[in-house]
Amino acid sequence: MPLSIEEVEKIAVQPLLSDPTMTNEHSLMSHERSPLEEYRHLLDGLDAKPAPRLPQDFHEQHLHIGIPIGLTPYVIRGNQTMAPAEEIKAVDYGLAGNRVRFSKTGITRFLQGETIPGFTLLDSLETFLRRFVVMGEDLPTLLALWLMGTYCYTVFEYFPYLVLRSPEKRCGKSRTLDLISMLGFNAHQPTACPTEAQVFREPKEDGGVQIFDEMEGMTGDKERWGAVTSVLNAGFHKGQIVTRYKKAGQGQGQQKEIFETYVPRAIASISALETTLEDRSIMIMMQRALPNQKTDRFSLRKLDNDAQALRDDLHIFALTTAPTIADLYDGGEFPGLHGLDHRAVDLWEPILAIASIIDASGGNGEVTERMIKLASRLGGDRAARTSEDANSVIVEVLKECVENTQEAKIPTSDLAEKIRTRLGYETLTSKALSNRLHPLGLKPSQWRNTDDKKTRGYVFTKAQIKDLASRYIPELSEATGT
Repeated sequence: MPLSIEEVEKIAVQPLLSDPTMTNEHSLMSHERSPLEEYRHLLDGLDAKPAPRLPQDFHEQHLHIGIPIGLTPYVIRGNQTMAPAEEIKAVDYGLAGNRVRFSKTGITRFLQGETIPGFTLLDSLETFLRRFVVMGEDLPTLLALWLMGTYCYTVFEYFPYLVLRSPEKRCGKSRTLDLISMLGFNAHQPTACPTEAQVFREPKEDGGVQIFDEMEGMTGDKERWGAVTSVLNAGFHKGQIVTRYKKAGQGQGQQKEIFETYVPRAIASISALETTLEDRSIMIMMQRALPNQKTDRFSLRKLDNDAQALRDDLHIFALTTAPTIADLYDGGEFPGLHGLDHRAVDLWEPILAIASIIDASGGNGEVTERMIKLASRLGGDRAARTSEDANSVIVEVLKECVENTQEAKIPTSDLAEKIRTRLGYETLTSKALSNRLHPLGLKPSQWRNTDDKKTRGYVFTKAQIKDLASRYIPELSEATGT
């Protein structure tokens, strides 16, 4: 039956969303409701907040840490509550019992309302670390702050890798990794030559600190090393994933698996690592101790009680202060980092957020100020390392080629020899040279010489190289004005 004029007029003035308090007898029939009203209950689902992801997550302004009790995974929350993981729909809780190291005593202390002053915890950690390893000024403080950050790393968008380098063996790198393994959040034992699968599967299992020693031994295996570094390059950024496929069963094809790669990592190596990996790291250069610099004997068995007390304190500190750390971290830029590149600022902000909390509990600004000065010093070292990478060296060679001219024409063989010599390579083929120069915007071309013979090589202008120098060797560009 057609609608009457009165019914049409009623529909025309009906709001897009009908009043939810309207009774059924006053509401329109379902076929007369607007599409938005019809599907409103579905759209409400878009506002649903994701469940916490364990073993660690910062969720709804509270830190959540997973622990196994018997065969049941539980969640400890920063508001002093506990619940079965299933009850709050926590996901990905691969809680390996031997990795979760929040003791019954520590949990009891937390639930009873105990808090740990940040300055007291920092002092205890520094004292413990200095017993077993010799480090330069402020480096034990940095290591202690980094360890504290591992217990709340899900607060941050980025968390820096810690890279230990030294000119030779017996400089304390392995001992430092042992200490990180002892004190870091759900930390693993140091591993040499990790597999790609280990690097991306372990974060999902326990969310613990990954520790890799003697990484210089992997760089010779280019295929394996490339696979590992590709995962590591993504894993310092929260939310980054790698995907892999596995057989889903007979006749069902392949099933996609997603692995979140974000966890704290500590790496030790004598030789340099990939520049992309070092770019995601705070690097500590370690030296061999002097004969008069003595350290205590390191024994995992004898130190277990002391280490457990520190781990409990670290858990309690993170659970109780994570919201404040998050507010500081999200509150804006930290003063004093303006001289660093954007990536370095990303790496240092978590450290400074924790340092600020410590100063508020008794440091009087001292810890934050020391870390800003250290960031500036290590930032200078970082810039010096960057100036030594291949692109910077190549740009320096190109800059020399246009030093006395506005445009350079250089045969491929001549330019390859110049760059090969400067980089210290045994050979540099035309194709390899092209692969190096193409990302810099330089392509081979041909021209005729005065004898009318064709020459193949590279043509570039002083303006082009000035632009490249400002990008890859900015300090050199500023000094010379080129």
